[in-house]
Amino acid sequence: MLTAKGELADKMQGFDMGADEYITKPFYKEELLARLKTLLRHTGVLGQDGALEVGNIQVFVDQHKVLIDGKEVSLQGREFGLLVYLMQHVGQIVTKDQIFDRLWGFDSDTSLTVVEVYMSNLRKNLRKANASVNIKTLRNVGYTLSAADED
Repeated sequence: MLTAKGELADKMQGFDMGADEYITKPFYKEELLARLKTLLRHTGVLGQDGALEVGNIQVFVDQHKVLIDGKEVSLQGREFGLLVYLMQHVGQIVTKDQIFDRLWGFDSDTSLTVVEVYMSNLRKNLRKANASVNIKTLRNVGYTLSAADED
């Protein structure tokens, strides 16, 4: 979780809501990347070269780079963050609330429906690039990412 709220009560609320990390603003980019790498190593989807890999997608988080079948695909900001989050939780159900809290922060005034918009855009971009992954919507539950050959 990345937020401006740094009081102990705010941190406890963040962890109670499922945050794996809690970083307050301002922060150093290098620290954020180091924490992300640590989390990714613990998920078991970080490849030898430091990339997240699912299907034919490789994501190099520290370089903000996505390769599909070896070709670079441009994903911006939260769309990139959404793909990273789904790949960190490959095969698991992630709720709209979890995605929202991770990408926008639990203290955001943005509507929860923004997750659906970004999910739709991500699906379109992945489909356009012939990504061999599926993002399934589980109605009233959440989303799950899997390699296409695992369905």
